[in-house]
Amino acid sequence: MCDHIVESPFKVAPDSFIVDGTPQKRLFRSIIADYGLLTSICELIDNAIDHWTASGRQRTLLIQLFLNADRQLIAIRDNAGGVPRSDIQLLVSPGASRDEAGHQFIGNFGVGGKRAGIALGQRVEVTSRHGEGETLRFVLSDDWLTQDTWEVEVERVPEIEPGSTNVSISSLRQGFSFSDIDALGRRLAEIYANFVGENCDIRLNGNSVGRTKFDNWAYPPEHRPKISNFAISPSEDGTTVAVRLSAGLIQDREPKEGNYGVYIYCNDRLILAHEKSHEVGFYKGEAGVPHPDASLARTIVEINGAPELMPWTSNKSGINWSHPTFLEIRSRIVSLNAHFVKVSRRLKNEREEKVYAHQKGEMEEISLDHKESYKKVVDLPLPRGRRKAYSERIIDENAGITLSKPWTLGLVEAMGVADTIARKRLHTKNRIGLIILDSNLEIALKEFIVHRVDLYPPQKIRTLNFLSCSRKGMR
Repeated sequence: MCDHIVESPFKVAPDSFIVDGTPQKRLFRSIIADYGLLTSICELIDNAIDHWTASGRQRTLLIQLFLNADRQLIAIRDNAGGVPRSDIQLLVSPGASRDEAGHQFIGNFGVGGKRAGIALGQRVEVTSRHGEGETLRFVLSDDWLTQDTWEVEVERVPEIEPGSTNVSISSLRQGFSFSDIDALGRRLAEIYANFVGENCDIRLNGNSVGRTKFDNWAYPPEHRPKISNFAISPSEDGTTVAVRLSAGLIQDREPKEGNYGVYIYCNDRLILAHEKSHEVGFYKGEAGVPHPDASLARTIVEINGAPELMPWTSNKSGINWSHPTFLEIRSRIVSLNAHFVKVSRRLKNEREEKVYAHQKGEMEEISLDHKESYKKVVDLPLPRGRRKAYSERIIDENAGITLSKPWTLGLVEAMGVADTIARKRLHTKNRIGLIILDSNLEIALKEFIVHRVDLYPPQKIRTLNFLSCSRKGMR
């Protein structure tokens, strides 16, 4: 039978029984494997931002992170308003989270903050003061994880700053270095760029992380960046989600870093950056395979709505490609991305004059309201393929002559090579070019004599060779 049969207040059929569904503590250990330093820190920042959002964002939010690489300690402090006594359970119980309609929260799974702290260290101490009220503290440790009970002792402690919460994590499970701290700062600047500003600041070891945005568009007149705003209803109850798609050529191209592709934000938080997978159009027939030729193209996807309708994964480090919200907009993302990848490929040899030179302008608004309207993007004009170099054009233009008179091919190619050398930064390029032209003229004349049998029959050619050899001997 079952060891966890309990009495129930509900009527049970004679041939039925009730099983206790209370989760075991091992739940925490089984779901922290996909949490590292960045994802864990982000979950704790998400919690602070959600508290701030729930209180109406009435004050300037300050989130302070302290990472001590020497002592391997982590502390997070925020002034988001503090956690009221009635909500302390939300910080402990798995699955417990806010249920406030109308808020675009970025933490909705009810386990993120809990498992993030436990994933980082063996001891997590949380101290919070709601407004001007009492200061409460509790500890989650490995000792607590080994106990059968879910009860947590919450104690009153000396007051901290009003409306603040402090989280201290020690006995870390995974260590970090000074370079890890630097990398963390750069990533936080990207992930929370839409929050950091006049009313929000995130500081790492006393310094603001700042913000890094990816809307660094170039504005070539014929290929301005496109933008489209529309709403979708991915749920059966008709709840809408606002979507904004932006795409274009960029000015901050870094081919080594691969900072092109698709960027996805959910409720203003960056979830995925420089994505180049099949799911966003990088396959044959659309954007093709990822290649530096495509590194001028970027597509930004911004999705805002109820947190349960966001297509993020549970730790918010990726996208659930089978989520209804993403599937609803995927075709439009693929179409926009593929269009500007094609433009990027065709302008790869003219970036300076046709892309980077256009630093200011306005985005072109297009309509992608309907599911099928994305097809219109395919009809957007593409630039012509790159113009061939002079050395290639001269061969094409003289193809008829070189075919009928083979001795002229060397002359034609020599002109192309001389032109190429003339464009190089060489002090003696004129002399090199003259040597090439003189040598090729001599060779072409010899080939002319050999091929024009009507003017120079074999007997006459042998005479010319004899004369040539005699003169060389005289020298």
